[in-house]
Amino acid sequence: MTGAGVLLASRLARSDSGPAVLDPAAFVAQQPASSTGGGVAPAVDQQAPDFTLKTLDGGEVTLSSLQGKPVLMNFWASWCAPCRVEMPDLVRVYEAHKADGLVVLAINMTFQDSVSDVQAFVKEFNMTFPVLLDETGAVAHDQYRLRGLPMSFFVNRKGIIVRRHIGAMRGEQIDQFVGELLQ
Repeated sequence: MTGAGVLLASRLARSDSGPAVLDPAAFVAQQPASSTGGGVAPAVDQQAPDFTLKTLDGGEVTLSSLQGKPVLMNFWASWCAPCRVEMPDLVRVYEAHKADGLVVLAINMTFQDSVSDVQAFVKEFNMTFPVLLDETGAVAHDQYRLRGLPMSFFVNRKGIIVRRHIGAMRGEQIDQFVGELLQ
C-alpha cells in the first residue's frame, strides 16, 4: 500500500469522498495515457525540467537556481484530501532537515484552486517552506505531466530526478525518501 491520490484528467476534479487507499498497480492503470498536450512525465535519472514560478509571498523561485541542494517538489491543491493527509509529515520532515540543506517546494495547482484557499491551507499546516503558484498549469501539465495529486519529485543536488511518487506518502516513506536524497 503506497498511498492515496486524486486522479487528474484534462480538468482536476474535487474529491469530497476523502482519501482512498489504492493498490499502486491499480492506480497507475487508471491514469490517462498522457496529460493535456501529450508527452511523457520526466523520468527518474533525468534532469528535472526547469521552471520559474511566483511564490505566495510575492517572490519567484527558479528550480535551476537550487542546483547544489536536495529538493523535494510536492504538487498539491487545497481541496485535495490526500494532500491534507501528507502535508503534516512534509512539514515535519522539512523542519527536521532544513539545516541539512533540504529544500521543499510546495507547488500549488493555482489554476484549479484559489489564492485565499491556498493561504488558509498554508496557515492551517504552518508551512514555512516556499509555496509556488502554478497559475496556468504550465509546470504541472506541460513540464511534469501530473497524473494525480499529490505528486512528488525528489531532485538531487545535480538537478537529477531520483524518485517520483504519485499519491500521498506516509511519514515513513517521506523519511526514507528524504534520507536517500540527503546522502
